Amino acid sequence: MRKKFPSGEYELLAELKDNLNIKNSVWETGIGDDAAVRLCYNEKLIFTADTSVENTHFDLNTMCMEEVGYRAMVSNISDCAAMGAVPDSALIQLVFPDRCKNIKESIFQLYNGFSKACKKWEFSIVGGDLSVGNQWIIGITLIGRASVRVVTRKGIQNGDLLWVSGVPGLSAAGLDALKKWGRKDASALFPTLVNNHVRPVPQVTLGRILAENQHVHAMMDLSDGLSKDCATLAYENNLGLDLETKNIQIPDTMIQLSKKLGTGWQEWFMHGGEDYHLLYAVSPDLNPKEICSGVESLYLGKFTNNHHGVLVCNDAGEYKELSAGSWDHINRTGI
Repeated sequence: MRKKFPSGEYELLAELKDNLNIKNSVWETGIGDDAAVRLCYNEKLIFTADTSVENTHFDLNTMCMEEVGYRAMVSNISDCAAMGAVPDSALIQLVFPDRCKNIKESIFQLYNGFSKACKKWEFSIVGGDLSVGNQWIIGITLIGRASVRVVTRKGIQNGDLLWVSGVPGLSAAGLDALKKWGRKDASALFPTLVNNHVRPVPQVTLGRILAENQHVHAMMDLSDGLSKDCATLAYENNLGLDLETKNIQIPDTMIQLSKKLGTGWQEWFMHGGEDYHLLYAVSPDLNPKEICSGVESLYLGKFTNNHHGVLVCNDAGEYKELSAGSWDHINRTGI
């Protein structure tokens, strides 16, 4: 029986990869991971790209231009961290809308956001392109460096344990608060959740620490949502995953917001995206809490060769198939 693709995007990329069929010995990893890896003397170069589109990835009614720029850069930094690398330099391709009245000021604010991320993680913007269009589109290409081994999505072994570097769903909860009350009121009511959405923190240092440990077998950036990204890891490694999340302590603010909105926090936890945590699979011999001081490491479940796909344990102790609900550009657009 053929395994089901974890998402429409994954299926499309797999078909594109087969069609391209590019082989070059200097490229260790190409299409299909958080970043591409190029061999370069005594270190490896990491190449990743991400696009932020107005009204798809951000809404100017809930975020200012500086926050949009910061967050767009962070999404790339997180991909770099997921490979165990540090950011080195970036190229920015920017499309601004012709309807914008204060275009220079808006672009300066956007670059202030880029700059804050660059200063915090000590790298530079070295070039790019600028054009006019129908809406804001921010394309960023980030180059990173890895002096230790690169950790990819593949390498998980039967019995490995899955961990995450923070509570999934906080960003999605913050976004729903922003949609409900607007920036001013939402920030007053649920400041922590809003901050998780507009100012996420990629786990660059943690990524390096994990990459140095041979018991860490695979790693992935948690950006599209737990249900989708877990399915991708399971599929990539031809394994199943049994999620055991019922003992995770959910923040009170997340529960309070779910009651106010009448939305189950489980939706944010399982399907919400843009957390920019790290999902990582480790040998049962390693307790990440012993090497990741200062980081909230949460156990999520165990990989198994007894089945394919992702099962989640309910309150009755029964394992049920986890339904897809995370962001999927292809299936959502009907392509």
